[in-house]
Formats: sequence, C-alpha cells, structure tokens
Amino acid sequence: MSDEAESVSMIEAPETAHNAHSHGTGHRWFDIVMAVAILLVSAGSLYVSLHTGHTMEALVKENERLVRAQSTPILQFSHGNVTDDGARALEFTISNVGTGPARVMWTQLQSEGKTYGDMDEYVFATGNGQITYVTSPINQSVLSQGEERRILRWDYPKDADAQRRWSLIDKSRFDAQAKACYCSVFNECWTSNMAADLPQPVKSCER
Repeated sequence: MSDEAESVSMIEAPETAHNAHSHGTGHRWFDIVMAVAILLVSAGSLYVSLHTGHTMEALVKENERLVRAQSTPILQFSHGNVTDDGARALEFTISNVGTGPARVMWTQLQSEGKTYGDMDEYVFATGNGQITYVTSPINQSVLSQGEERRILRWDYPKDADAQRRWSLIDKSRFDAQAKACYCSVFNECWTSNMAADLPQPVKSCER
C-alpha cells in the first residue's frame, strides 16, 4: 500500500441530538394553559356524567312512585238502614275507592268490646232463632278498583223476635269499627280502619 493511501482518513458525520421525551411546544405558559384547560374539560365531563346518572336515578324512582300511586287500593266501610229505593233494610258495604285492585286478606268488625271475623258472627251474636238475610264474603277475595261489595243486607223482618235483633244491629252499627288487611298487585300490604285515616303499611297480612 502506498503512502498516499495511508494518509486517507475517514470523516464521520456529526451526531444529531434527539430528545424522545420532549412533547412541549417550547412555550412554557402556553403549555401550562393547555394542561389546565384539559383538566377543566375532563372535570366538566365527569360532573356532567355524574349529574346525568343522578338525574336518571331520580327519574326512575319518581316513575316507580307514580306507578305505585296509580295502583294503590283504598278501602272504605259504610252502613245504613234504608236502601236507595227507600226500602227499610240494614246494609253494610266495603268499597275500593283507590286506584288499583285490592287483595283482601282478612276483615273484622269490632262492636261493644267484641271482635267478629265476619258478618255472620256479628248477626248471630244478637240471639238464636230463624232469620233471613244475605251476606257476601270478602275475605280472601279481590276487590276491583271502584267496586262496591255489599257484605250484609237484612230486610226489616215481620217476626217480632227478628225485629228485635234487627234493631240491635241497627243501634250497634254506629259503634262498630271495621278493620281490614289487604295487598296491592305489587305485594305491598296495609291495614286500615276503612275510614278517613290513612292505611298503615305492613310487611304482610298475617293474623
């Protein structure tokens, strides 16, 4: 190899610096403002999401409340001694004036310190002997919205002893207090005196 060849040397290109971790714009305040803006947008999105979730939950609860309100039965108890057509007769009725069907589990009548499970017991307590009257059972039955069920009709009798017993019922009915336990189609249950007071919620209609 010649001396000229040996004098040849390699010239390397200068290295170019690379910073793989740098993502800024080079303007410090601009970068800070952008970061804060991104945080504010993220916080706003989170707030909107949470607020929407609470709003939807409130709407669902309100809808459930409205559905139940539109399916809540309310029972009323009434009695009289003259029918609509003017006939002299004792009538006891239970009406559903609520907004849904009532599953009547049990009813009872309290009068002069005694409790009766049905109208037959109430009538028989006046004495013995042949009498004629009509009853309609209501326990373990469904009372539709707006339905009125006459649980007792007793026309004024001709027999003297039967008239005495009829008059006893006619007087004691003002002291009589009715009570019922019933449930809705959603298995929500109440006890009620079937008067002006509000029904009281209960877990079930166990005796």
